[in-house]
Amino acid sequence: MADSTPKADPAIPEMDVSGPRDPFRWLEDRDSPHTRSWLAVQQTLLDRHARREQESEAAWRHFLAEIETSAAGRLLAPPVEAGGALFRHELTQDGGELLSFSGIDSPSRVLLNTSGHASVSRLVGWQPDPTGHVVAAQLHHDGHENGGLHLIPVGQGEEPRQLSDASPHPAVAFLDGLLLYSSGTRTEHALRAHHLGDGSTRTVELPVAGPARLALHAGAEEHLLLRTRASGTSSVRWWCTRWSGRCTPDWQPLPFEDLHVTAIALGTDQLYVAGHHRDLFAVDLSRAARGDVARPIPLASPADSDITGDIRALRILGSRTDPHLAVLRQSGTVRRLDIRRVAEAADVPADTEADEAPGPGFTWPARLRLGPISYDRDGTPGDSFWFLADDPQYGALSHRVTARAPGGPASRQSTLRMLTATSPDGTTVPITICDPPTRPRHELAPTLVTVYGGFGVPLEPSWDPIFAAWLAAGGRIAWVHARGGGEFGSDWAAAGRGPGKSDTVDDLCAAARTLQAEGETGPGQLAALAASNGGLVLSAALVRAPSLFSAVACAAPLTDMARYHEGGLGKLWREEYGDPTGPQALRALLKYSPYHHVRDGDAYPAALFITGGNDARVRPWHAWKLCAALQEATCGEMPILLDHQENTGHYGRAGGDARSLSARVLALLATRTGLGTPPVGQPSVPAPPTRSAT
Repeated sequence: MADSTPKADPAIPEMDVSGPRDPFRWLEDRDSPHTRSWLAVQQTLLDRHARREQESEAAWRHFLAEIETSAAGRLLAPPVEAGGALFRHELTQDGGELLSFSGIDSPSRVLLNTSGHASVSRLVGWQPDPTGHVVAAQLHHDGHENGGLHLIPVGQGEEPRQLSDASPHPAVAFLDGLLLYSSGTRTEHALRAHHLGDGSTRTVELPVAGPARLALHAGAEEHLLLRTRASGTSSVRWWCTRWSGRCTPDWQPLPFEDLHVTAIALGTDQLYVAGHHRDLFAVDLSRAARGDVARPIPLASPADSDITGDIRALRILGSRTDPHLAVLRQSGTVRRLDIRRVAEAADVPADTEADEAPGPGFTWPARLRLGPISYDRDGTPGDSFWFLADDPQYGALSHRVTARAPGGPASRQSTLRMLTATSPDGTTVPITICDPPTRPRHELAPTLVTVYGGFGVPLEPSWDPIFAAWLAAGGRIAWVHARGGGEFGSDWAAAGRGPGKSDTVDDLCAAARTLQAEGETGPGQLAALAASNGGLVLSAALVRAPSLFSAVACAAPLTDMARYHEGGLGKLWREEYGDPTGPQALRALLKYSPYHHVRDGDAYPAALFITGGNDARVRPWHAWKLCAALQEATCGEMPILLDHQENTGHYGRAGGDARSLSARVLALLATRTGLGTPPVGQPSVPAPPTRSAT
């Protein structure tokens, strides 16, 4: 008789009445003497390893300094034109950030420089008002995702202001002499209006009751667009009004519930909306503001030749009587920018396929960001905007777009190519590859893999000092576009959500094996680097297939998926991962939870876990618990290390601290993949400053 006793799923760790086994739970109490003692031991291990790797780390630090010096002036965001002046956000030579403007009638001036301060600061968001007289900027200090807005005057002799009640990563919009912004916490916002003239501030009534997260868009003719998301839910609603700031706004609901909006453009008379089914719609703003809201009018999509993916951004160009619509689409990591007269789109039924040849446009195989529409000297909307195109090897390219000149330089060639892997369930997983300039395309090379695979966020190839150094030293880079990311639309993102996150881990493992099978990299030449959700995916791959990588570096990873909702922003992520308080969801989480799949006696590769004491998103104990478990379990001789710094946060370190950490990461990964040490004093192949075309 067959044994009818249910068999335990080997992919699910054993549990008792108190839940899954958790031998290092005590590390969650970061202030306990036991934890502080353990952290001191980890610092000793790290220092000891640094002494052994001193020569290698010094060489990489020198190499990085050359690259960062040559990258000074590289744009960190698209330029912005406001009030006839040009605003630029640039990288400084020491890794700081600089915000400057150059006016028509005034000399160039530095508005903000984060270099040389005792507190490490990051400029995480900024926006000039349409007249170019003031910039609203948010700074984060020492890894804290601080709230508060700085109002930086452009004119000489004016004193800056600070709005201390602004929320972290606030919604911001300028409207007729007012700065509108969200105040409160990260997830529970109120709407505030600050008068730029007299400095008074008041609360603006919202169309919803209870806490909500806000997004704002302001346009000409006093039109204001508001998006509300109920706190703790994915329920999104859209509202519009025509508001002068002198009374209570008359918010009118917009019927966008079924559109799944991916992009909007707020014009003088029309609101243009893109939905996730690649459709375009128009809304008459004047009628909508009066409450006369019909269904959005479908428009014909612009002909865009080789790119048919979701619309990621919209901009309105040209005159009020003859507007043009700039449409940025994404398919995988390839982005295509096209411009078409709105009248042409409106005259053709939405279900009509355009058979005309596409007009001039710009296709780019990596990250491509659009800046806001320009504003003339009197603060009226202009007819241009800037984009910023990233290249992992050669830095960035900026270009000013008008309705008459939409494309970037035709001579610009990409350094990227594509490869595909097949996951165990048969899913095709794309991989973007950047070859080193010093090796033939198909020659074996130490390869650095990176991944994200979560929250519908696309993993897009871009320039980074670590990547630039790896490439210049002769290594190859591979971006794995695993399920859960936003590269291939909402279905791809949903496939890596909840129980599908285990498939995301399979995607990474399959991509790594394909890189070896296809002759991109040889035995022992594969390393990996990832952060946050990507650090979770990489950590899970590390314990699922310990022999796959020779070395890994994980920054701010989630690792204990049975307790990810405890602390940080974990309670906001149930939609992405599932609710661990439910038995079925917990089983799905434990199927890939890195901390729960560490096995005694396995030989684990060299690993470096990187954490910050001020990380408000992912608590550092996630990495600490996995590090401790691996150190106890491994039978190998490879180092398992922790690099923790108290005054840093989720977005990592800056300045000299960032360079030292990058050198440590490169030394660990390069030594164990055979990349070697860059020769000190020899010329590198650094990324040049941003090139601009007008």
